[in-house]
Amino acid sequence: MTAHSIPSPAIPSPDRLTVLLVDDSRPVRGVIRTLLNGIGFARVFEAADGDEALVLARTCRPDLALVDYDLGQATGLDLARRLRDPLQCARPNLPVFLLAADGFAHLVRGARAAGVSAVLPKPVNPRTLLAGLAASFSAPGLLPESTAMLDSATREG
Repeated sequence: MTAHSIPSPAIPSPDRLTVLLVDDSRPVRGVIRTLLNGIGFARVFEAADGDEALVLARTCRPDLALVDYDLGQATGLDLARRLRDPLQCARPNLPVFLLAADGFAHLVRGARAAGVSAVLPKPVNPRTLLAGLAASFSAPGLLPESTAMLDSATREG
């Protein structure tokens, strides 16, 4: 872990995890990849849309997915539902983190229904990313609690 990371016994070391990063904007993917690399994630695979993400989910076997809410013609919730479908994804229990712009509280109900692990504010920063990972790995399925915790982490950081 680097100086920018928040050590947590709840999550595995980032250098041992493979991340699937899905955003339709190449520059945004580059910024998030740099952030991920900076906090120790060495294996990051990028997809621009849901179809590409599903192919990478099968071939790269990620440990978690960071998915932007706005993927152009589809939403991150659409992709989350597809990732949860065992007919489309070999690992339907893959932790999926939805990245959404400020004011994402209204997305929580739809995110929960789509099987999203946590909704993270965008632009994402190391503190909220690691807090979301810790919440998801220590208590899977608790989207409202992790969202509240992330909201307080965002205000503090």
